Amino acid sequence: MRGFKVLSLLAFALAVLSLASMAKQIQQGSGAIEGLILDQAGIPVMQAKVEACNVFRGGCIGTVSQSNGFYRISGLPAGRYSLWAEANRYGSVWMPLIIVDEGQTTRQDIELRREIPTLGIEPTTIK
Repeated sequence: MRGFKVLSLLAFALAVLSLASMAKQIQQGSGAIEGLILDQAGIPVMQAKVEACNVFRGGCIGTVSQSNGFYRISGLPAGRYSLWAEANRYGSVWMPLIIVDEGQTTRQDIELRREIPTLGIEPTTIK
């Protein structure tokens, strides 16, 4: 009985190591998109939401920019992606074609423009 437990434990450990190795290989074969999110004055935009969506396969992976405006989306299979970014008090930006190569990092900086609040006032025409 003790021999069976040892063999079962050994088989389980080998399975875990095999899965970890496969996950590492998949991660190494994937690419990433990273860059800075800045406003039109060149000031970093923190807490901006960024999402990369695979154009052909579907599926999206997102992140949030850091206090210095830096973002990174990793673990992306090689392919073509659309990139979407938005933040509070800023407009949104959509980039339709970002190419990610296997094992490479694609650099894509993003500029967000501040939205001008209207305060609910409708423009009037002068007669």
